Amino acid sequence: MPVLHSMFEHYSKSADFLCVYILEAHAQDEWPIASARYNPTRQPVKYNQPKTNQERLKVASDFISAFNFQLPTVVDCIENEFEQYFASWPFRFYILQDTKLKYVAQPKNCTYNPQDICSWLDDNL
Repeated sequence: MPVLHSMFEHYSKSADFLCVYILEAHAQDEWPIASARYNPTRQPVKYNQPKTNQERLKVASDFISAFNFQLPTVVDCIENEFEQYFASWPFRFYILQDTKLKYVAQPKNCTYNPQDICSWLDDNL
């Protein structure tokens, strides 16, 4: 999270950022994992997959609070239209320029190298 917040702080004067909260990646009723190492409280994340927009909004709000998440955030509707269109599960980074999709960060070994995204922004802004 600190790297993402740092990128936001560094590039927010020349680029707009928006996080779209989608499906719960490790909902305890679908695919639970011991994810406490990523939770600031060091407690396991225990959410069922939301079934309504209100439930998803609550989970997203809890995430924003727990991680002091700084980026502007919206929530995908419960029909998962954004996730289905962009194939963003479990997480993905996209760069749009002049309303066109210009860059899609691809994970390597289940993670991203933030420098790849920063390099694209440096070269194209």
